[in-house]
Amino acid sequence: MKTLRNKTIALIACLLCTVSCNDFLKEEARGKLTSDTAFAQQSDVEGSVNILYRQIGRATFGFTQFIFAQMGDDLATHPGSNKAAIREWDKYTISTNNERLLWCWEDKYKVIKATNFIINGVESAPASQEEIDYALGQAHFWRAWAYFYLVRMFGPLPMVLSTEIDYSIELSNVAEVYDLIVSDLKIAGEKLIPNYTGVPRTMNGVNVVANRAAAEAVLSCVYMSMAGWPLNRGAEYYSLAAAEALKVIDGSDNGTYYYQLYDEYWKIHSKQEDRRNRESIVGVYYSQTFGGGDGSESARGAINDIPAISQGWTDARAEVGFWVEFPEGPRKAATYPEWTFNKNDGNVYRWWSDKLDPEYISPYFGKSAFTNNDREDEYDFTKGYESQANGWSEQVHQMVRLAEVYLFYAEATGRAGQTNARAIELLNKVRNRADGFGPVAVRPEGQNVYPAGMSATELAEAAYNEHGWEIAGWYWGAIAPRANDMQRMDRLKDHFNKRKADPEYVFTDPDTRQQVRVHEPYPTEGEWSQSKMFAPYPSEEVERNPALNVSPEEKLNMIN
Repeated sequence: MKTLRNKTIALIACLLCTVSCNDFLKEEARGKLTSDTAFAQQSDVEGSVNILYRQIGRATFGFTQFIFAQMGDDLATHPGSNKAAIREWDKYTISTNNERLLWCWEDKYKVIKATNFIINGVESAPASQEEIDYALGQAHFWRAWAYFYLVRMFGPLPMVLSTEIDYSIELSNVAEVYDLIVSDLKIAGEKLIPNYTGVPRTMNGVNVVANRAAAEAVLSCVYMSMAGWPLNRGAEYYSLAAAEALKVIDGSDNGTYYYQLYDEYWKIHSKQEDRRNRESIVGVYYSQTFGGGDGSESARGAINDIPAISQGWTDARAEVGFWVEFPEGPRKAATYPEWTFNKNDGNVYRWWSDKLDPEYISPYFGKSAFTNNDREDEYDFTKGYESQANGWSEQVHQMVRLAEVYLFYAEATGRAGQTNARAIELLNKVRNRADGFGPVAVRPEGQNVYPAGMSATELAEAAYNEHGWEIAGWYWGAIAPRANDMQRMDRLKDHFNKRKADPEYVFTDPDTRQQVRVHEPYPTEGEWSQSKMFAPYPSEEVERNPALNVSPEEKLNMIN
């Protein structure tokens, strides 16, 4: 145990001291653990996976780690003066010295480093093949996840596959990065098993580590991305996406997997279901046992979303246009809080009320609202934040849910030019729950939102829209937030131009029956360019690695 503890401490130091991809490349191996010396006993295998999950937790714990989601049409930004770096994403004017760029880059490369450490050394461990396969499966899955995040955000990447020092690593094009992601997920699917048992791999009957369903669900999402922009591989890859999604769906139906849909949408992000969520296929788990803070085991809490927070902590808000167009019903009610608590007078108002401070006049998301007591109390939006929570949270960051996989299958089937009864049935299950009918309830004859005779195009577009509403505002680790759906469909430009036009939104106040007229806080800036589809590389990284010194336009020539 002492040996494992000492090695774990050394490995943590090795991983946490890495502040960039190229700092990793410049590290000296002397005095530190290396892959070929670290795995001296079986317990070292479990220890290496534990450290990997520590890195994953740090790479997913806050708003900044998923800043690309800000470019979607569901999210907007607080207009405060200290939100300039976030506003650059909302306005599509990202600068190379934007501090959020570096944070996203380095967090994901730390995960990659931890996975490479396992992949390049664990097979030498004196451990059972079962334990080695477990570690390899986790490592390949999470390396794929990290590169999938990075390639959609930045495009061409330095593809680090080993722990060897390389001062001149070149950029791999987008297709090459995707090839690695697919390969890693296929290996993970072979190594991982359908369900793990025993602590610490399970909690309350659900897996807290990646299993085979996780690899299949994420691979389905990856194939959908490859079918769309920028690779544009089309129907063949949509068919592959549908096939992978169907593995998860069939496995859930026949009992291979335990996944099932909740009967009510609000339970998905509730505190009562947080640690026993059977709809979540992949999640990252947090703990406040050791307190809060950026270096803790906790996650950033509702401090990012709830507008009653003072001292400039609130980062995100909702776009008015998306709120207006969102279908009414229990899903919308669970996505957007009905009331805004006014810290100034202790009362609550509709978000458009002139009784609120101007910076709070906006819809907002409630999915990250999580109480910090030991009970299962749900967050009360009619009360102040400080009486219920603090800046840190144990809330699980769900990456992909079964309902999303239903929608992956339906959309991929439609975009492959096909339609079938099962795809439409699954689509209706998601919508029926959203409207309050439950996931398995059948509406009265002929009253399903989506008819049996819908075309392939109608099926694809309906599933695309439903996924946007299902995932709205949930950027906390989501494998496919709204912005990435829009990116693969090459629709970010449409959103950019709509925001630039600064339309007025008109709706009726349910209390006064008066019309309300409102605009987004600010429009996008400049003219649209396809180069805006990728974020620039962080300036600090460009200085370290000359291979990154390419223009946004040049990156678009490094797709295939």
